[in-house]
Amino acid sequence: MIYILAPIGIGKTSLAKILAHDLHTKAFLEKPEKIPLLNSFYENGNISREMKAFAVQIEFLDYRYEQLLEGMFLRQEGMNNTVYDSSLISDGIMSRNLYNRGEFPEVLYKDYLRLNNVMQRNVAGHPFMGPDLIVYLEAPFERMLSNISLRGRKMETNDPKLKEYYHSVWQIYQDWYNSYGDTPTMKIDMKNIDFVNNKTDQNSVLDAIEDELVNLGKLTRKEVDKLKQRRHQ
Repeated sequence: MIYILAPIGIGKTSLAKILAHDLHTKAFLEKPEKIPLLNSFYENGNISREMKAFAVQIEFLDYRYEQLLEGMFLRQEGMNNTVYDSSLISDGIMSRNLYNRGEFPEVLYKDYLRLNNVMQRNVAGHPFMGPDLIVYLEAPFERMLSNISLRGRKMETNDPKLKEYYHSVWQIYQDWYNSYGDTPTMKIDMKNIDFVNNKTDQNSVLDAIEDELVNLGKLTRKEVDKLKQRRHQ
């Protein structure tokens, strides 16, 4: 299992699709329409975030857990290296940010953490040790704001005060990366990389990730050489 982690709008979904296509595996993607309360979570700034934080995170928890269950089943059936553009780890980071901001009441936040931890420890009776690899995308805050604006989701752009919230999201991901050490992690600096529109950049990013999968024993060198040969033709 490969998790793509990054703040909002940095390119998680795009990379998950590209990587899964290259590896001939499944991409598990975040679909905002599957989270009914997400629009109302954004609608009234910190007031609606505090009122809806627990409910929204529980919706995400249920959604992510279903994806994790399917991923575990696929692995048992022989499909390896499934790719996730979000995860229970990223949900935990976002929840922590809301708590730090005083927008997630402490009692409810502790309940959420307990549920998140239980779900990550045991998936349908199977111990879960976490993803095989986390790919962390790092980008300047201005790039994050630009990408959010470009994708044009009304709920994400209808309040100028969201800029301060977005900066807190950007910062907590930086803090998370600098302190995390539970599972293998690699960083891709997005400052001068466009893996969506630039084929050279795309191949470079895929090469780096797949080389790391070889180092972790999740792909063979022969398999990766074939992938690279096909892509570079």
